[in-house]
Amino acid sequence: MLSLEIDTLARLDSPVHQLDARVKLPCAVVLIAAVLAVPVAQNRLLLVYAALLVGLAAAARLPARWLFKRMAVLAPFLVLGTVAVALLPRAEAIGVWTSVAGKCALALLGAMILAGTSATADLLRAARAWRVPRTLTSLTGFAITYLAVLSDEAGRMITAMRSRGRVRGMTRKLRTWAAMLVTLMSRAAERADHIALAMVSRGYRGTMPALSQEPVPAAQWALAAGTVAVAGALTWVAMSA
Repeated sequence: MLSLEIDTLARLDSPVHQLDARVKLPCAVVLIAAVLAVPVAQNRLLLVYAALLVGLAAAARLPARWLFKRMAVLAPFLVLGTVAVALLPRAEAIGVWTSVAGKCALALLGAMILAGTSATADLLRAARAWRVPRTLTSLTGFAITYLAVLSDEAGRMITAMRSRGRVRGMTRKLRTWAAMLVTLMSRAAERADHIALAMVSRGYRGTMPALSQEPVPAAQWALAAGTVAVAGALTWVAMSA
């Protein structure tokens, strides 16, 4: 069965995991929007949001190594931005860069918390419940499925390559990786075609069937309303200052 590594953490048991995805999705969107709306002059407010998100990650019991590994994608951009700011003569550039870097890091952290505490299928169903266009959610689901196909095939090929012994020489390594990439794309296309045929044979006609969902508990909606109110109030105060 195809699965993404990120869904393994969705099986953990924590207060954040137990929240319905239909509640977590709008809360995450509101928090990210509130972080992005913080004025440059009120960068200190980012520390409040950082403490909130770190607390959520701790409550969700998400491994710190897992978070840092995925947050590392920002490292090259942060380094380049720091070098650019150092070359600029204006002192205001430091405040702007601090704001941009902090907002990017916090937005990514919020997205990682949402993804790490919710199964992909649950997030797609939550998006449909919030009237996100069905075409968009279907395409997202297919993209995730094909990423799983690529990950599965790449893992098999890397294991097979290692079992045949170490490849020596840069030229031979480049040839090996190039051949492996071509084979990977070919196998992925073939398996994707099999998946599409299996879906059509099971009745797929362009839209995924809508599954019935249980009502969200009122306490969770109250928590969502509180999150939206607090985030909105903090950003409004910062923008009014």
